[in-house]
Amino acid sequence: MEVNVRVNHYLTVCLILLFTVCTDQAFAGPQNWNEGKSYAPIQQRQFCDLTEKYRQSLTKAFASNNDIKVNLAKKQRQLDLDALLPGGQFENWVVKVVSVKQVVATNDPEVDGDAAVVLELWCGTQIGTGLLSFNGNSVWGATIDYGSRQYREAVKFQRGKFAIVSGHFMRLEDFIPNAKETFYASRPLTSVDLLHASNKMYSNGSELFLAEISYLASAN
Repeated sequence: MEVNVRVNHYLTVCLILLFTVCTDQAFAGPQNWNEGKSYAPIQQRQFCDLTEKYRQSLTKAFASNNDIKVNLAKKQRQLDLDALLPGGQFENWVVKVVSVKQVVATNDPEVDGDAAVVLELWCGTQIGTGLLSFNGNSVWGATIDYGSRQYREAVKFQRGKFAIVSGHFMRLEDFIPNAKETFYASRPLTSVDLLHASNKMYSNGSELFLAEISYLASAN
């Protein structure tokens, strides 16, 4: 276990060095997705490939006006993601910063003051913090603890800049005990979102996975 930890740390350090140094000249990190994608790990590339496949199957399912087909498309994606992301874990993904906000929740001291960070992949999917609604209530999910190392790193972020992130996707059962389905907790795509996506990439927050972040670093 200690060896694996050291190896992962070494890989992360090397990745950051690639972002900051290029031969003998200083490098400011990726400035666009053409550059950013070249640093993305295989796991992240496969995730985006699955996202495109899912978008196509979900579009067909919505067109059939058959809820069973829609639910089966969602279930198949969950199975694909379970195979790709054991335990929902992802490591060293290259993402673009969408927003960094501070949570104001005076009725919930556990998250009040935490950071709410939203990060985006080139395939349009967003990961990070969000509000989950159930039984008429809304609760914050995947906030970054106030004063933590990740919180201090988030202070450096700017919209549109790149970052490296590791963590795990949260499941519905993390919020709803005994949930019938074990889907990842997310804001899902809708038929309207898919219509917009047929013309341009949806980067309006249509799909967001709640993800607890264990590692966060600026890439610029």
